[in-house]
Amino acid sequence: MTANDHSLLTTIEADYRSNHMYWIERKLNKRFERWFRNRTSYEINDLLAERQIHDLQVEIFAYYNKLDYEPVTRLSPALYEKWITTIIMGWLMRKSVSCWSKIKMASARA
Repeated sequence: MTANDHSLLTTIEADYRSNHMYWIERKLNKRFERWFRNRTSYEINDLLAERQIHDLQVEIFAYYNKLDYEPVTRLSPALYEKWITTIIMGWLMRKSVSCWSKIKMASARA
């Protein structure tokens, strides 16, 4: 990664945290809720998980394309994909902690 790529990613990350994170995670949360609506248990196999991760990537690509956010267009395809993966992994970590907290609270009440 060049110094220019690093500074570009730093700019994009700062903009993401201050401007885009809320809207992107809102879209991802809606997608997540659609997957698990009206079910109390769900078995996720590798193929389903892969498809769902792909759907999340598409949501983020669509967000940036609709926004026509210029710094992202200057990233190489590999760095763009790495950035999208970083967003998804961060969201998944926060979502899993949130889900486990809800499960723990529900089991404590029972």
